[in-house]
Amino acid sequence: MNENAKKYYFSIVKMCCIIILFLYFVSSSKKSLHEISVEWFLLAITLAATVFYELVNSKKVYFLCTETVITLILIVFFKDSGNGLFLLPMVMLDIIIFLKLNFMFSLMAFIGVFLNFQNILLYSAYCVFVIIIYFQKYVVIEKYKKCLEVFEQEEYQLKDSIAFRDNNFKKEIEKNSLFFENRILEEKTRLSQALHDKLGHSINGSIYQLEACKILIDKQPDESIKMVQAVIDNLRTSMDEIRTILRREKPDKKQMALLQLVGLCEECEKKYGIQAEVRFDGENKEIPENMWEVILDNTFEAVTNALKYSACNSILIQITILHKVVRCSIKDNGIGCNTIKEGMGIQGMKNRARKINGFIDLNGEDGFCINMILPIQE
Repeated sequence: MNENAKKYYFSIVKMCCIIILFLYFVSSSKKSLHEISVEWFLLAITLAATVFYELVNSKKVYFLCTETVITLILIVFFKDSGNGLFLLPMVMLDIIIFLKLNFMFSLMAFIGVFLNFQNILLYSAYCVFVIIIYFQKYVVIEKYKKCLEVFEQEEYQLKDSIAFRDNNFKKEIEKNSLFFENRILEEKTRLSQALHDKLGHSINGSIYQLEACKILIDKQPDESIKMVQAVIDNLRTSMDEIRTILRREKPDKKQMALLQLVGLCEECEKKYGIQAEVRFDGENKEIPENMWEVILDNTFEAVTNALKYSACNSILIQITILHKVVRCSIKDNGIGCNTIKEGMGIQGMKNRARKINGFIDLNGEDGFCINMILPIQE
């Protein structure tokens, strides 16, 4: 149904209904058309007023008054034919809709039953038909339109909310990006300043001493040897200071490991559509670097196996630091397996854990879960 048909369908239905009434009046009338010409003229005006009442958006009251007055004239002055009574249900329902009365008042359309005893059955059926089409138009469809408007309004609000959050999220990302860029620049400046302070003066002093040695090496060899030794000691001290600075600036192994695990989870979601999550809790204790290497290598191996064989859509990596041990579990919600066959991947994981006195437990009943228990060496 095209847009025009949707917009004017009720007007078309009303017009068809009145045309059918006209045909019925013609077929049932015993008088000639000349004798009932005035009545037919009034019926035609009523038809036009009824149709235009539905078509216009403003000044509906004029058309409503027109059809009401003419219908009353037909009922009062042409009561012998009884044709005016058949217009009464539409007129009464138009008045009820215009005044926004409760639709239960539409039952008043049956009042014509008491005024037309000859065609009670036909008139009642006609009233029921008219009430049904009005109920569909002004109750069912209007209720649907209101619900649709509410849904559209909620959709617009949701879109605005999403756009607002997206805008805030972008601003937050830009803010954080600028913050971390500034932090990186500050760290670079601090590191370059530290190297300049510790190294620059030392190397410059060593160059000056070596230049002096070139001049004095023939005339004062003993003094030159002392100066060369002083340069060697100075450079050795500078190298120790460089190592100290770099060791201090080296990223924390725990932070680097967590970043790699988070990157692994993001890769799972981006490439394979699998929700992966890292959880870290427990005591804030120092964990040896070799243990972090075992955790990382075994976790990457476990996630790779899950992607290959489990047919899962969720992976959870849980790292818990207890008093004397670190527990790391990698669990998926895939198909699991009743009989676990240890291939090279699982054997490699067990060997890595065994090197640091740890062990691995496997469970394939509800999905597949790998638990690593790694002792913290005091």
